[in-house]
Amino acid sequence: MTKKLLKFITVALFWLAVWHILSLIAGKEVLLPSPIVTFKTLFSLMGTGSFWVFCGASVLRIIIGLASGIAAGVILAVLSCKSSLFQSLVSPLLSVIRATPVASFIILALVWIGKGNVPSFTAFLMVLPVVWSAVSVGIESIDRGLSEMVSVFRFSFVKKLFHLYIPSVLPSFFAGVGTGMGLAWKAGIAAEVICNPRYGIGSALYDSKVYLNTAELFAWTAAVVIISMSLEALLKHFSKKFTRGGGLKNEG
Repeated sequence: MTKKLLKFITVALFWLAVWHILSLIAGKEVLLPSPIVTFKTLFSLMGTGSFWVFCGASVLRIIIGLASGIAAGVILAVLSCKSSLFQSLVSPLLSVIRATPVASFIILALVWIGKGNVPSFTAFLMVLPVVWSAVSVGIESIDRGLSEMVSVFRFSFVKKLFHLYIPSVLPSFFAGVGTGMGLAWKAGIAAEVICNPRYGIGSALYDSKVYLNTAELFAWTAAVVIISMSLEALLKHFSKKFTRGGGLKNEG
């Protein structure tokens, strides 16, 4: 743990030094503020109530989209693995969602729904195909020998679910959620920048750009990165907790 922490600090200090050198070369804060100026601005923003309101609003919107995308992705994956016809019908739609630029969805969503709901909708669309694909792979990789064994021993559906299906699919599920969370966070903030709701980190980023307040722009970006990394660390913690042991094992 100490080695990992030391390595993290070393890498962080290296890139902060690179950032500082580049800011010195730029010579103007409006072009590239130094790390010291950026984090001073961030701590100053953290002392205001609006900072926490904006961060809370963004996190709430993105979590709503993320949770909806996860739920829909799991349901579609289960139905796809149960029915080849359903999979044939759904696969092209999810491929289109994957291939379409995020900006196109954001602009279309502004036409269809209120701007306050666009970030959640965008996050939902980014997460859906990723979770669907990950859970589908997890279901298809369930050991056939174990599946036959639980049938022979006449396990109830609940026992099959908690001792075979869920433990087998969880690693793929958490991998998909991890990827989807990163996409949802970036797409959700981008949607806020474009649709500019009353409260949100994206709106603050847009205002910083309009008023050429580069220090604030970098400070809000740092806030996005910190929140995103914190959520990712939280997900990894739960992933390790829930995937450690459990489930049936084929001893060959």
